[in-house]
Amino acid sequence: MYKQIFMTLIFSVFFGFISRAQQAAIIGKWKTPDKDIIEFYAEGAVFTARQISAETEKDKGNNNKIIAKELKLTAAKVFEGIVIDPKDNKTYHGRFTVNGADTELNLKVKWGILSFNETWTRVN
Repeated sequence: MYKQIFMTLIFSVFFGFISRAQQAAIIGKWKTPDKDIIEFYAEGAVFTARQISAETEKDKGNNNKIIAKELKLTAAKVFEGIVIDPKDNKTYHGRFTVNGADTELNLKVKWGILSFNETWTRVN
C-alpha cells in the first residue's frame, strides 16, 4: 500500500517536471525572418507574445503590441491559441511548435483553408 502511494507520488513529481520543461520551452525572445524580436511570457496557465523591437521603420509602431494570446500547451512543445496581426488587429488560429534543442520556433497560422508558415530563431 505504502509502496504504491510512494510510486504514484514519484511519478507525479517526475511528470510535473517534464510538463513544466515543455511549457518553459516557448518562454523567451525569438527573432522573426523580418528581424523583429518577439517575447513570450507566461500569464498563469496560458502564454502571451508581444513584439518588443522591430528592424524596419514600418514595424516599429507595433512595438509592445500583443501578437499572440491564450496560447496553451496542446502536445509536447506545441502551443495553440490566437495570433493577432498587429497591422490590422485581425485574429487567426495559430500553432507554435518548438523544434530542435529549443532553438527554432515554427509558426503556422490558419485562415479558412489557407495557411502561412514561418520559422523563428531563439535570441540569447
